[in-house]
Amino acid sequence: MKIYRIYLKNNNIKINKKIVINNIKQVHYLNKVVRIKHNDLIEIFNNSKYVYHAKIINLKKNNIHMKIIKIIETKKESFLQLHLGQVISKKQNMDFTIQKSVELGVKTITPLISEKCYKKYKNDVYEKKITRWKKIAESACCQCQRNILPKINNITELKKWCIEQTKSLKIFFNPYSSISIKKLPKKHIKNIRLLIGSEHGFSSIEIELLKKNKFYDILLGPRILRTETASITAISILQFKYGDI
Repeated sequence: MKIYRIYLKNNNIKINKKIVINNIKQVHYLNKVVRIKHNDLIEIFNNSKYVYHAKIINLKKNNIHMKIIKIIETKKESFLQLHLGQVISKKQNMDFTIQKSVELGVKTITPLISEKCYKKYKNDVYEKKITRWKKIAESACCQCQRNILPKINNITELKKWCIEQTKSLKIFFNPYSSISIKKLPKKHIKNIRLLIGSEHGFSSIEIELLKKNKFYDILLGPRILRTETASITAISILQFKYGDI
């Protein structure tokens, strides 16, 4: 029997504790979408290394009561600390990138504004987008059974992001580079900062700045990939080379 998962921002969960779910969207999902019943089990994750099995004890229109009956320690997180810097792309493409990168184990995502960014918005629009992307990341964690929500940073200027001090291996992809991804260091790497540009790539000034700040200038194959394809391809390769795939 499939056990449905939900995220709860609650650090005080223990055996036999009774919990009330009153989030409108979660209540609707459990009541109307998956149609849970009395005594059904729900799996809860709360940004820790544990998951919690809870039995439904009371169903109401606006809230759901459940009781914790089991605590399980899990190991779903990749040991590769992968930070994705993604230049903002079109809505559906950006949503796809957020979703799939979470499924592939990315720990941090920073949406970026570059000189050739798809579109620039006002700050209040950006705030709404961050909220949306965090919800997408939460849903992706529910689907792929990750228990730790990846961090979605505030939208940042590319120039500011690339000069941040870090001990990570830093990579960006350039279709005009002569260096294959196979040429990356073979030694064990724990931290990677991966930069993916927009559909229009990077300006010459940005490329010089990236190289100056010790980003590896890498060619991701002979074909020009869409930005969302490049993100998923690069993350998959890096997880295979240094992570848990």
